[in-house]
Amino acid sequence: MKERLHPLQLSILIMMSQNGLVLYSLPRITADYFGTNGWLSIIFIFVLVNINIMMIAIIYKLGKGRSIFKIIDASVPKWVMVPIYLFIIGVWIGIASMIMREYIFIYKLMFFPALPVLLFIILFTYLCFQLLRGGIYNIAKASVVLFCFVELMILLVPYLFPEFDFARYTTFFFKGETDYLKGSLHVYSAFLGIEVSILFFPMVEKKWTKALFIGNFMSMVIYFGILFLSYGFFSFDQILNDKYPVMTLFEYTEVPFLTRAENLCFSVFAFKVLSTIVIYYWGAQQIFKNIHKKVKPDFWIFIILASGFILALVPDSVVDVEKWLKWLSYCAIGIAWALPIFVLCILFIQILKNLFNKETDHAK
Repeated sequence: MKERLHPLQLSILIMMSQNGLVLYSLPRITADYFGTNGWLSIIFIFVLVNINIMMIAIIYKLGKGRSIFKIIDASVPKWVMVPIYLFIIGVWIGIASMIMREYIFIYKLMFFPALPVLLFIILFTYLCFQLLRGGIYNIAKASVVLFCFVELMILLVPYLFPEFDFARYTTFFFKGETDYLKGSLHVYSAFLGIEVSILFFPMVEKKWTKALFIGNFMSMVIYFGILFLSYGFFSFDQILNDKYPVMTLFEYTEVPFLTRAENLCFSVFAFKVLSTIVIYYWGAQQIFKNIHKKVKPDFWIFIILASGFILALVPDSVVDVEKWLKWLSYCAIGIAWALPIFVLCILFIQILKNLFNKETDHAK
């Protein structure tokens, strides 16, 4: 019997796959683009992401569990889809490699300026290779283990409560210099990664779609908690002027048995970054396999990792990485919405066509 992804594993995989690195600058982003009490914006974006998940769930139900590739190939010639597939592959490899490079840049900037970038990229690439060779089931199992390490950092949060003060909040909502559209795109990027779940259809148990909502809700709880804590810990101006407020937040953590808590937190956060990178690489591999099914999976893994490795060497600074990530995130958000809508349109056409054929046969 073919192994299937368990809903619990899937929930954790979804949560670990979402681009959590945005979390470190999320308080500043919400304050910068949404103004005072900008932390509330995460609720509206969460609703949008759930609508996106709902579309994936509808595709699974209407398509009766068929792979999206089978749904598309039944109505659209493959040569038409190949350029679109290659675009999606390029965006997913690009965003994975830039997330990797941003993490390395921040690590160097904050803790180890002498850290050799190449060595770190090689380490990430090697770990990705090992996980990709194991397939999605082993990736899911590894994510559960990595999740346990990452979520232990929540135990440090109570040590921040003594400095928390409700007086730092304001009665004004979304006041100041705001740009809701750009802000929404930036905040939405924190939930990116979940769109790859549209490729899970042949690998999951029935009634798996609840796991998507649960995984997304888990991410939301963490984002909401950190945002709420940050706005009560810092003044509004402090948040605006701090590039990584969450890093600063953990610098204030006073734990008797631990020095430099922010160093430990960010080091452990590498596991979440690894999960995000791997799921994007895995998604690219699945599309490659659909384009040319006769090629061995290891060949596509090599092509993907080599491309990601080269791309990760391109940016020279954090500013360059942020520019790359901004445009790649815009593209990824477009894919997250356009692909389900496209597949839904195909499904509706197929359903209408089948109904018409049944009526024609009945008339005969």
